[in-house]
Amino acid sequence: MSDLRQSGVIVVDAGQNEEQLGPAKPARRRRDPEARKREVIEAAERVITARGLEGLTHRAVAEEGGLPVASTTYHFATREDLLQLAFERSVDGFVAYLERLDEQQPVISVAELVNRLTDAVVDACTGDNAAHWTVQYELFLAALRRPALRPVADRTITAARISLERYLAPARAYAVSTALSGMILHGLAGTRAPDRGTVHAALTALCGATT
Repeated sequence: MSDLRQSGVIVVDAGQNEEQLGPAKPARRRRDPEARKREVIEAAERVITARGLEGLTHRAVAEEGGLPVASTTYHFATREDLLQLAFERSVDGFVAYLERLDEQQPVISVAELVNRLTDAVVDACTGDNAAHWTVQYELFLAALRRPALRPVADRTITAARISLERYLAPARAYAVSTALSGMILHGLAGTRAPDRGTVHAALTALCGATT
């Protein structure tokens, strides 16, 4: 035993208790992989908002989210994977918004629908939701060159049309849905916010509402 001690080897007797061995190290807390994925996607959305699709890289997402680059590449091996999940999350939010709006604030008349849609267009271009719509359109336009994103784009188109068909005939719902997309895109991309009176007049005509 003394030879072992002199050689620097520490010998632990089987009878030693836990106190003699020192406090046990705390167990490592396991990270929630789904929570980390959400952090990565939320950071990706912020990167797209600030820099556009061309600025979306794993390194940029890691910097934006305060995450290790390895976390972004572990959950999303390629940039296209990031785009896909960011688009799906954006569409999920849009669909949930439409459903929540219909449940909480049911429309009584077409004139009331026009007022709501007018508010939505103006708010999308000038309010707190402008960042969300910027991401939505960036990803929507990405589907032009990425066939894998088109089924996700279809969900947006279908959800908007179905929501409007609760109050309008299918042909009118289609016309209004496409007009809304154009109005918001023009308002976000142009130098001037949409004029509320002009938007209201156009939607009144498209919806067939009486003034």
